[in-house]
Amino acid sequence: MGIEAINPFELPLLNTVILLSSGVTVTYAHHSLIQGNRSGSLYGLVFTVVLAVIFTGFQGVEYSVSSFTIADGAYGSCFYFGTGFHGLTCVAPTNFIRCSDIKAKFIHYTKYICSLLHTNSNNKENKDKLILSLNNKTFYLNNNFLHWFAGFVDAEGNFNISLRNFDGNRYNSYILTFQIGAHIDDINILNSIQKKLKCGHISISGSRCNYFINDKDSLINVILPLFNFVKLNSSKYYDYLIFEKVVNLVKNKQHLSSKGKQEIIKYYLEMKNKNPRSRPSCDINITDYWLGGFIDGDATFSTNKLIPRLKFENHVKELELFYKIQQYLKAGNLIISKSRKNRPNSNATVVLEINQMYVLKTVIIPLFSRYFFNIGIEEKPLFLNINELKPRSFLEDNNFTLLQTKKLKDFYYWSIIVIIVFYGYHTLPKGISIINEIKNCMNKFRLTTNLKSNSCDIDTKNIVSINSKVLFLFSLARPYVIKGVNRYLRETNKLVSERLGLIAIDLHGNKQSYISISECSRALDFGRLTIKNCLLTGNTHKGYKFVYNV
Repeated sequence: MGIEAINPFELPLLNTVILLSSGVTVTYAHHSLIQGNRSGSLYGLVFTVVLAVIFTGFQGVEYSVSSFTIADGAYGSCFYFGTGFHGLTCVAPTNFIRCSDIKAKFIHYTKYICSLLHTNSNNKENKDKLILSLNNKTFYLNNNFLHWFAGFVDAEGNFNISLRNFDGNRYNSYILTFQIGAHIDDINILNSIQKKLKCGHISISGSRCNYFINDKDSLINVILPLFNFVKLNSSKYYDYLIFEKVVNLVKNKQHLSSKGKQEIIKYYLEMKNKNPRSRPSCDINITDYWLGGFIDGDATFSTNKLIPRLKFENHVKELELFYKIQQYLKAGNLIISKSRKNRPNSNATVVLEINQMYVLKTVIIPLFSRYFFNIGIEEKPLFLNINELKPRSFLEDNNFTLLQTKKLKDFYYWSIIVIIVFYGYHTLPKGISIINEIKNCMNKFRLTTNLKSNSCDIDTKNIVSINSKVLFLFSLARPYVIKGVNRYLRETNKLVSERLGLIAIDLHGNKQSYISISECSRALDFGRLTIKNCLLTGNTHKGYKFVYNV
């Protein structure tokens, strides 16, 4: 009695529309945050705050025109109590935003959270790039570069913890360093990495150059997010895990306490004295770009006498990794060599060598050439001006060449040798001469530190000479004739001896893969000639059928 209630279809209805609209804008901001859309998230939050201010203003108008107070009966008490508490949920944030210092921090942390969620989001659209923030600048790294970089670090990088004046249970200071080493001829690739990561320094010592990062902010905001986004495949993954723990201690300022210092000493000794161990093969993820980066640092395109090969060699603890590479390429021979007694500091090594000509010609060459040749390797075979072999840098192109170092030129010349040997031109004196000439322009012979006045200059005169000789050689009749996956001596039915992968299929349809006829012969106790005849004719032997694994 005596109270004029507010019409719910006037200001209350308008404020309800505004309230629901703010729910839409804040939900839009929320989903933009999850999807890594920084601008959408910020705009959504700004519109939400604007609607909150308008809502609060209309609520004030509603209070000013009301004909009753909070003391006017139960209706007034409930009205002001309910709307007042609800109004506080809008007044508190809007007053919070009004403070200029707090506003700046609010926007900064919104950007940071947005970048962080973008980095760790499982959304499929965001799996192809990593968003990083350093020195208040945001940048991104695409997936192809990340995999190439991980492969290069697996080959040439290291994580190091140094303690100055360490005496067993105390030290004066610590240094945490991520480093990549390379020959001075490949300093350009280190410069490109520095530009891409927007941090770090480069030092030169004799014929070696090093890219290193040892400042706290770069390690926390670049290196840790990077190697958590794309995992290392080699045993260096375990070094990184130890390194990460120390960086996090520094990040959380726990290194200042006595307990934190003891933790750093423990991790220092663990990294220094750890037992060699392989990365479990189930965790290893090989991709084209990772393989390119790893070859840029570790493998060689070389020859054994006249036969071309792609060779990987490392500590025996990388056995699981090499086995995975063998599986990825579906080719190669794994060899484990023991440490040499006459060399006290030598270690057992594992070698993966791919020298099957069919694999080199049809798998390895297309794999690396398709990233810089527009057409097939034989349609535009290898007779390019050497300047055309400049790699497409990851600074300019997402689909850059797999090989970024001087290994690209080695691959170029090595590919010529593969073509020569594949078609049998190495059986001719002219072919042998050309192969030897090319070999003197590859690997250690093309390094500036090994060049002498009479050495070949692969960038100028000799490329013209070699190309003209190879063109003349290819104009001759091919000594080998190709039929399917087999090579025959010209005008004969005699097969050229080589290692080819094959699959044995029994009566029940079970399949077993072998890397060569010899391996299959030993496993099944069949004669090599019998297996070879079955491959050529399609016949079976003792219930087994054989097909090439290509």
